[in-house]
Amino acid sequence: LGRPPKPRTPPLPSKMASTIRNLLALAAVCALLPAATAFSAFPAVSGSLAGARATHACTLRRGLPLAAARGQRAEAPAIMQLKAKGPRALHTEFTVEKATPEQLEELSVKNWGVWSTAGSPKYKVGIKSPLKTYDCNELSYIISGKMEITPTATGVPVLVQAGDFVTFPDGFPCHWFVIEEIKKSYYIY
Repeated sequence: LGRPPKPRTPPLPSKMASTIRNLLALAAVCALLPAATAFSAFPAVSGSLAGARATHACTLRRGLPLAAARGQRAEAPAIMQLKAKGPRALHTEFTVEKATPEQLEELSVKNWGVWSTAGSPKYKVGIKSPLKTYDCNELSYIISGKMEITPTATGVPVLVQAGDFVTFPDGFPCHWFVIEEIKKSYYIY
């Protein structure tokens, strides 16, 4: 008594196989690059996620490789370890530093969102703001204006002004004291 013959799966047409290979390659790229870089590299996808506000989108906005967001460790092949142009974290702690023209270009700051203290009841010129605790990591570039940021941990004001990058880590509590109306570009990750 022999076994019944296994049903044979017909081979995929070459065009379909090529499409599947391309989709798998795209998935691999998206899993290895920071989300913002991966989605900016594929405009058809980035438009649909650009305004996402869902909780799962926060993981993508944070710029983690998708595999890391799922709790897995992903190592990029050597070719993928080149510095990608686009937004990325500069530091993990609260930091203020002067931006260079090279950094502005490399991080594509001109494509970031823009926000201003103009008209904000919490951030009026000459008044200490209520306590602000960051709920995401943020890298800001100060386009214009001047303020002092006082971390609650130290109580020591830090001057921030036009031309500065400011790294605000997730969970960072501080007060703002706006000296001149602030206009900033920002990247949330």
